[in-house]
Amino acid sequence: MNPAGAAAGARAVRVALGWMVVSCLMFALVMVSIRLFLVDLPSEQSVFLRYTIGALMLLPLMGRAAGRVVTSPVRGLMAVRALLHGLAVYSWFFGVLRIPLAEVNAMLNLGPVYATLGAVLFMGEKLRIRRIAAILVSFIGALIIIKPGFAEINLGTIAILITAPMFAGSDLIAKRLKAFENDRTIIFSLSAGIAAFMIVPAIGVWQPISATNWIGIMAISIAATLGHITLMRSFSGPMWAAQTGKYMQLLFVVLFGIALFDEIPAISTLIGALVVLAAVTYIAFREGRNRVAGA
Repeated sequence: MNPAGAAAGARAVRVALGWMVVSCLMFALVMVSIRLFLVDLPSEQSVFLRYTIGALMLLPLMGRAAGRVVTSPVRGLMAVRALLHGLAVYSWFFGVLRIPLAEVNAMLNLGPVYATLGAVLFMGEKLRIRRIAAILVSFIGALIIIKPGFAEINLGTIAILITAPMFAGSDLIAKRLKAFENDRTIIFSLSAGIAAFMIVPAIGVWQPISATNWIGIMAISIAATLGHITLMRSFSGPMWAAQTGKYMQLLFVVLFGIALFDEIPAISTLIGALVVLAAVTYIAFREGRNRVAGA
């Protein structure tokens, strides 16, 4: 590679890492805001408000194109994604309120592994030996975190365990949708769809919203929106670089947990999280090399 190409490649790596670090900080702030401001608000109501506000924030950017959500030839697939993602967010909110933040973050990092398995099962991608090894290592990391048979597995842990594969499924559907729709329509359809699906569950448990709750809802809506924007920016560089930046989210979550909630993560949680992240980074690195080789 010539010097100019090498410099451009190095800059792309720095940019991808930088955007991912900002994204990780935003999503860490989302978890902190849930714990600080929404403890007394039902998760169904919190999810409904978060995505209703998110859809309203996006509406000016959509303009007349907002109607595309109900006329698109893939509107059924967008609805399926909204339902799946809504269930994932609900179980995520539920888990964040019940188990240490570091444990939540560690188990959610299994998402890319589930996405890899989903791509093999539903999109016809090949399962190579390196992928198999990385998947096995990641699940070993998950077992280190959960410690089955040695520690109590509560409802919060179960909720986060089922959250990761649902988020992965949502990501796979989004990848398919990108062949038919632009990013704005896909993002708006998700917010509007989740808000629609959560109306009835939210009404069933509705309770008065305090000023503290509103602070939390607004903070989550803004931080999550910025998190998604910076996440997409990070994908402009090498995927392995963006994935490596995710290590910072564990650091942010651990620091916030210690400073705000006196949560000292167990050594097993940190070790398991690093094992999972190493496996996920390896998968991203191999995928990046495979794309370059196939280009």
